[in-house]
Amino acid sequence: MGNAERNLLWCHALLDGLAAAGVDQVVLSPGARSTPLALAALRHPGLTTRVVLDERSAAFLALGLAKGDGRPAVVIATSGSAIANWHPAVIEADKGRVPLILLSADRPPELQDCGANQTIDQVKMFGGALRAFHALPPAEDDATWLRSLAVRIVSEATGPVHVNVPLREPLVPGSAGILPAPAAKRAGCPRSRQILPSGSDLAQLTQLLTNRPGLIVCGIEDLSDSAAAITGLAYTVGAPVLADPLSGLRTEDGVMTVIAHYDVLLRHPAAPRPEWILRLGGEPVSKFLGQFLARHSDVPQVVVSGHDRWSDPHHTARTVVTADPGLLCAALAERVDLTDPGWLAHWQVMDQLATARLDRLPEEGRLIRDLAQDLPSGATLFTGNSLAVRQFDWFMGLARRGIRIVGNRGASGIDGTVSTYLGLAATRRHSVAVMGDLTFLHDLNGLHAARGIDGVIVVINNGGGGIFDHLPQFSLDEYTVGWFTPHAVDIGAAARLFGLRHVRADDGEAAAGLVLEALARPGLDIVELTVDRAASLAAHRAYFQAVEELEVLSSV
Repeated sequence: MGNAERNLLWCHALLDGLAAAGVDQVVLSPGARSTPLALAALRHPGLTTRVVLDERSAAFLALGLAKGDGRPAVVIATSGSAIANWHPAVIEADKGRVPLILLSADRPPELQDCGANQTIDQVKMFGGALRAFHALPPAEDDATWLRSLAVRIVSEATGPVHVNVPLREPLVPGSAGILPAPAAKRAGCPRSRQILPSGSDLAQLTQLLTNRPGLIVCGIEDLSDSAAAITGLAYTVGAPVLADPLSGLRTEDGVMTVIAHYDVLLRHPAAPRPEWILRLGGEPVSKFLGQFLARHSDVPQVVVSGHDRWSDPHHTARTVVTADPGLLCAALAERVDLTDPGWLAHWQVMDQLATARLDRLPEEGRLIRDLAQDLPSGATLFTGNSLAVRQFDWFMGLARRGIRIVGNRGASGIDGTVSTYLGLAATRRHSVAVMGDLTFLHDLNGLHAARGIDGVIVVINNGGGGIFDHLPQFSLDEYTVGWFTPHAVDIGAAARLFGLRHVRADDGEAAAGLVLEALARPGLDIVELTVDRAASLAAHRAYFQAVEELEVLSSV
């Protein structure tokens, strides 16, 4: 057997094992050293392989695919600096616990540390961001063990897993290369563990929650599978649920207990004081909620995490409970007694009054509110970071039942946003992304992967980094050049560069209407909402001021 054929069979065994364990999505960037991996992916009947020129975009596209269906996606690239471009996506996959399998081609051992072209140290190059790392030997005649390794790799992929594959030349087989039939399906796709709460934790929390007014805080992690249990507990104890838009609880299903406008309500100095706080699903987006938690460090705060990482950046947690949030809340609801319902009713009145002030919204807020209400049930709204995700928090209210809100909040960067959305849209119908202009431009090359994907990207164009209008940097003399970073890019011309449709609106209601029209067509559309920076900032401040002046806040 020639070396090229051995390489191909070696890589086929690995890819076939991944497919047998439940993987079906591969994103490939062209390269020479990775040829056997590429051929194995392209020729496998059970794998859908997408080719993306830019390795950074490819990794984020794979991240979006994994977010979309919850199964690991594979990304393949050649040796050298190519795979260094994966690093931002690897960080996001690690922090966001997204299953991602990295197959990097490499030079064989005899070409390491001797000046060989396109050769760098690829061993454990992603450091502590990985769930596992596997260094394969060069291709051998017996590749059967790789199928078992592949099942192990998939089971390890509760985040990113890196497999380094050294390959000797020649890399291109001289004949068509007949590959073995695909292996039978095997168990392997990682399942999240449902950790039962301990008896002692339940006893302690039952005593804490009974007959005391408290709050349930739901952060950025998707808790939609636990929504009924969380809101059930909230109703039983009469506790408001302060639900981040990414938590999966900010929908009409939670109308009895979920408080949608907590961020602006908590800005009031007389915001009601709880006697306990139960925190689920990571750190919320809201800065004011974080400050509220820090300000009430003397109040018993319990962090509940269903995995081995918990979020307590303000160091205010008195207790950390490792348990599945849904199972914990369901068990507590059977044990605790109803608190005075007036506590929850007061929060509901505050939220209703805040909702009544929504006529003061900036145009971006109108867009987000309308999309959350008008998209069809089952749709997905993907939010960019920076200002966009905060505007979702401030203005979205309650979304229509069945709408899923998604974002990259693992590391909260703006890099790879377009590519991540395209991966998500490839797996989910009626998907819409909302992002700022700088976020869009930062990953403009991601549009290269848009062919064959249906969806809409809404670009909120305020001419620069509008998030800093709301931060202390706004007062600096160097603000415009150093932080606002004005640009003169024509968003429409950028869309046409990639052969995409583009439409423009200057008010949020019209932009939302254009999105609904675009969703009825195949292909990807860019909807640009042009925003007057000064008018937007004034509208933001007017809305916040109107809610902060609500007298009902100090009546409890």
